[in-house]
Amino acid sequence: MRLFLLFHDAALPHSRYLLEGFAANSRVVHLTVAYPEGRGADLIFSAGAASMPVSNGYRLVGLRSSRLREKWVRFRALVAAIREAQPNYVVVLDEGLYPNTLMAGAAVRLAGLKVPVVFYGFENINQMPPWAWLKAEGVRVLVPFLRKTVRYLFLDKGLQFLRKELVAGGLVSYVECEEVIRQARWDVPLKEQWWGVDTGLFKEAAQQIQTRPSAWEVNPTQRVIGFVGRFVPEKGVLDLLQALGPLGADYVLVCIGGGPQEIELREHAQSLGVAKQLRILPPMPASALAEHIAAMDVLALPSHTEQFWKEQYGRVLVEAMAAGVPVIGSDSGAIPYVIGDARRVFAEGDIAGICKAVKAAEGLTAAEREELQSRAARGDVSTFVQAYINLYDKLQGTC
Repeated sequence: MRLFLLFHDAALPHSRYLLEGFAANSRVVHLTVAYPEGRGADLIFSAGAASMPVSNGYRLVGLRSSRLREKWVRFRALVAAIREAQPNYVVVLDEGLYPNTLMAGAAVRLAGLKVPVVFYGFENINQMPPWAWLKAEGVRVLVPFLRKTVRYLFLDKGLQFLRKELVAGGLVSYVECEEVIRQARWDVPLKEQWWGVDTGLFKEAAQQIQTRPSAWEVNPTQRVIGFVGRFVPEKGVLDLLQALGPLGADYVLVCIGGGPQEIELREHAQSLGVAKQLRILPPMPASALAEHIAAMDVLALPSHTEQFWKEQYGRVLVEAMAAGVPVIGSDSGAIPYVIGDARRVFAEGDIAGICKAVKAAEGLTAAEREELQSRAARGDVSTFVQAYINLYDKLQGTC
């Protein structure tokens, strides 16, 4: 199989395992990976990188970014890349309604190829003109309202007839993602498959860990709750600070990441009297992150649903489970589905619920902890890649 992979984050260091996972599949004899050159560095997923990644078993091709958005490729550059690669399968690791997906389908046709083009569906909120938002917020949101409405009417709804013709199917993160696609009246083959994670890296870290990272500065009796990700309101990390009070001084919150709320985190911890229980560490390479996650007692993802976003997957949950670390999370989007245990899920912003979930996580039996790793295997990168191979086999003869 000659596979062409389009992924806006392909050049970021934390994506390397994913590309190597595709290259390692026995059915893939040639892999071309394309990405938009204007994507630039990412606060979290570029951590520890001094230069572009060295490709291992695949050809990495940078394409000029669209003038409209750096994560979109320019159509003419995409057509040229596909024509040169001559693939018999095109995988776009973007959502079904995303412009890169539609452009890939059109590029394949212009290149004179009849091969399946497929996507990965994270979209879990129905797209439509946000009239209620405009009514609630008033004229101050008029410009973003118009931008979202035009995109919905033109790109999402207006060009749907082209997607139906040019895009053959896809994988989806969880059931709500499929519902969004179906509500767009798009009857394509879909398969639920968790996003690929380097579960082996985190499982190995759990096997090798002997002591807690010195950067945490915790004593042996303290319990560590971890948070990994962006420090932004929708991730709900301030809720974890509020939970430290009722949990007590034996609990420490280790936050690994960065973002605009970092100063607010420190100030909020001070005002709550829990500053001594907070540790903030910067983003780090995947290998180091695995060692930190494996040493945590509990990992938490307390996300908040917003007007245009709710948690689409939470890959850090799967990474922690792969290390055998109990996870807890809010009821935002995909989180309850990924965790799969109502005892460790709490209502968004429910501080007492967080405390209860932490205790439930700490009380897991040895057998339940082993099951965490089995559950994480559903998102292993090799399983993820094989799901695309299986979808290709299903689509044969339909394009």
